[in-house]
Amino acid sequence: MPLTQIDEAVDVTLTWHIPASSARLWQCLTDAHLLDQWLGRLVGGAVRTGSDFVVDHGEGYLCSSRVIACAEEKRLDFTWQFPDEPPSRVALGLDESDGVSVLRLRHSGLGDLADSYQLGWCVHLVYLEAASIGTPLPPSMFWPIHGTMAQLRRR
Repeated sequence: MPLTQIDEAVDVTLTWHIPASSARLWQCLTDAHLLDQWLGRLVGGAVRTGSDFVVDHGEGYLCSSRVIACAEEKRLDFTWQFPDEPPSRVALGLDESDGVSVLRLRHSGLGDLADSYQLGWCVHLVYLEAASIGTPLPPSMFWPIHGTMAQLRRR
């Protein structure tokens, strides 16, 4: 199972094992075409050191971000701001061993939103894994997968 750890707290902290190189994951995290396969459509800027970028998560729901730390194939930290939410921060760390990458995600500053973001990030990481191994999932499956995970979580 790719998900190996969930820490219950005010922040979302996930550890995910993906059968792909850290170089490939880095491409998925930073390349506009690949970003579209797991997070949303890049509609402005670029994912690189010091840059601002805007991602459309569907139907014009835009998240504005600024890259605040970037070490190729190792670390990517950025701000996260939807118009109707307080600003927060996402930190992604990558390690690789024997062709398997470990992605550590921490989304901090969420307050009461942490619980809802936890499920959302799990679904995004399912999409990231699929994109990284070359089998992207259709965007139309995001909410059905989210709904299934929510039902499983209630049990």
